[in-house]
Amino acid sequence: MLSRIELHRYNQAVLAVHATPSLAQWSANLLHVLRLVVSGDIAVVNWRGAEGVVATAYDPQGAIPAEINAAVHRFLHQNPLYLHRRGAPRSISDVLSRREWHRTDLYAEAYGRLGQEDGLALDIPLSRSGVLTLNMTRARRGFRDTERLGLRLIEPHVQACWQRLQAQERLRAAAVANGDATHGRLTAREREVLLWVANGLRNQQIAEQLGIRPATVKRHLENLYAKLGVAGRADARMLLERAATPAPDD
Repeated sequence: MLSRIELHRYNQAVLAVHATPSLAQWSANLLHVLRLVVSGDIAVVNWRGAEGVVATAYDPQGAIPAEINAAVHRFLHQNPLYLHRRGAPRSISDVLSRREWHRTDLYAEAYGRLGQEDGLALDIPLSRSGVLTLNMTRARRGFRDTERLGLRLIEPHVQACWQRLQAQERLRAAAVANGDATHGRLTAREREVLLWVANGLRNQQIAEQLGIRPATVKRHLENLYAKLGVAGRADARMLLERAATPAPDD
């Protein structure tokens, strides 16, 4: 059971996930989210695509020197969490005793040199070929059940936000490709409102996300409906879904 303070931090984390404005801010926002739900020293967001590791972000920046980062990947097979973190967060201390952990090259060449005794990680599948890993390491062993719960509870929100950001990027790409096509005629704010509509939010919820009044959201909706030539929410959502649907060979 989450305490009142933990519940407040979890709610902040969910809001921070959904407030991510673009893929460019994706990793930075997730590092902040990870710190809200799990206490630790080094927060890591790692995206792996079909070709392997695509991007890794750390907080604090520069926390892991290049030679230690290389050692992490060289001895990755010794990490008991690797490939075993889907469905529920797992920690190193769940699997290895302190003595067993200290005997590994991974600890000697990487974690130990950084003073990190434990790590809690969760793998979140985001697409057919992509996995996002949220990982927090720290100098003491053991993680609370509430930290594990908080990390697990944000998983569906991370997945929903990823889908929205992917749709947003495809919408922008379609607007660029089509020049002055229908989507290109929407203002930046109207596109934001449309994307939140596609995410299933009602006017009041959209207003809270964007920091504007529900009446302003309604006005934006009326304007974008006219520009898109649709009758309402359902038609606008279908139009956006068609723009966001990848080609069959994606």
